[in-house]
Amino acid sequence: MYILTAKIEIKGAKTWIFDKVASVEIERNAETLTDTCKITLPKKVKWQGETVIPIKRGDKVTVSLGYDGDPQLAFIGYVTTIGVKSPLVINCEDEMFSLKQKAAEKKAYKSCNLETLLKEQNLGVSIKVFGEQNLGAYRVTVSTVAELLNELKKNGIRSFFRYDTNGVPTLYSGVLFPKQGSIKQCYKTGVNIISDDSLDQQKADDVKLKVKAVSLDRNNKKIAVEVGDADGEKRTLQAYNKTESELKEWAKQELSRLKRDGLTGDFTTFGAILVDKLDTIGIILDGQKQGTYQVNKNIITYDTGGFRQRITIGDRIQ
Repeated sequence: MYILTAKIEIKGAKTWIFDKVASVEIERNAETLTDTCKITLPKKVKWQGETVIPIKRGDKVTVSLGYDGDPQLAFIGYVTTIGVKSPLVINCEDEMFSLKQKAAEKKAYKSCNLETLLKEQNLGVSIKVFGEQNLGAYRVTVSTVAELLNELKKNGIRSFFRYDTNGVPTLYSGVLFPKQGSIKQCYKTGVNIISDDSLDQQKADDVKLKVKAVSLDRNNKKIAVEVGDADGEKRTLQAYNKTESELKEWAKQELSRLKRDGLTGDFTTFGAILVDKLDTIGIILDGQKQGTYQVNKNIITYDTGGFRQRITIGDRIQ
């Protein structure tokens, strides 16, 4: 029998460490800027004589979860909100929280690529940009860096943080993300898959999708192109000062990301080996190999019911 193990560290004016917790829910998601963590403490928590809850917004949070006294690093971030009722609920965000506070440097470019744009914002974190991602003429007018990343997302550019084994954050940014290392874990029916009811087979030819890309130039003249299926579900990308050919390539990238053969959906497994977005996993269902995939999202839950991961698969690698 496996014994659940947790270590929650909250560091502000003082450092508080908990090895007992009512529940934890963590969402790692390649489609959103911010990973989140919700911690519910036990009803009776002792604060060493403090008359008020000694935790505040912005305190650093580290969450490690596992079995048999051997927890894995599951989340690093900052406190965003603190509940007022018992049991106490603490909501947290990852390193993107700091970029929501960081003022964007107003700049105007006649032509720039994504890597130049991000590096000249002086983020104070490591950056990995995937693909050339030429933005053409571009103006930074938003208030914060997180708002800038959200604007880029409208162009199909996803940005999010991943952490190395020591918890050092790196900002990943791009449209298509290549395979990240070797297979992190292989999931098999009857071995480490608890439920695969939400997995479906998909053929690229059966996916009806239309991507529209729209660009405005400095005179507010609009250029629009569409690729994909005329009767498909519509996705829209926004850009600035792109030529018609550049727009078409931009839209094709997004179309190739979304239209593919293979499995779609999510499955539930144990928390024995935590996986992150972009990790490579293999899937074998009823003895049949289904290929290798990037992880797109992982919802990690830890409570009296056990330690689980609900993994949503993304791009097929092989």
